[in-house]
Amino acid sequence: MALRVPLAKPPRGGCSRVQLGSSELLLESVRGGHSLLWTNGRTARRTALGLPADGKLVLELRAPQFPLVLTLRDGMVLGPRSRLCGYVWAPLVPTLVWNDSAAASQVLLEVTPEGLAAEWDEVFGHVQTCATPWLARFPMRNGEPRAVVPLRLHNDTRTVASVGSLPMVLRDQELAMLRGCIVTRPRRLHWRGERFGVAADGPGQAGVA
Repeated sequence: MALRVPLAKPPRGGCSRVQLGSSELLLESVRGGHSLLWTNGRTARRTALGLPADGKLVLELRAPQFPLVLTLRDGMVLGPRSRLCGYVWAPLVPTLVWNDSAAASQVLLEVTPEGLAAEWDEVFGHVQTCATPWLARFPMRNGEPRAVVPLRLHNDTRTVASVGSLPMVLRDQELAMLRGCIVTRPRRLHWRGERFGVAADGPGQAGVA
């Protein structure tokens, strides 16, 4: 697992491949151009590519463009004035980037991860949703394109809070490698009676208010 993986253009009749957890990307050289196949063993997506002779391909793992709403797979209840610490998974978007000789970078293709859906939220506007488990310990690496998000949940009210989802915003510049996993900066989410307010534990982090 890495944030950036070079993808060599194969010779005529050959192919280059990158494994990302349960998914695989194959770049094939075919007559008149290239063919890109993305498969997870159940579904497959193929894209025809025309690539210039001068330049390089890089597969990058990027943060989703829109705010995330992570739906918890398990139930969660926060008592009055309580705190809970743990981790969740956040999906990353495999992105094929073309770098030319003029040092310009352009996105060729984004592969939306399975389970990441777009919705309209009355509070946050356009969001992307995905299910996640709640993890009490730092998870083991498994090669899937996703990030570990450390969280501190606070119930600032004097009533019990039943939590079903967690809002947050991820940025490419905060992604880093730790223990063989991709991680983000820690976040504090404060329950204020109806929804969470979000703060990050690092400077320059935008959140969902």
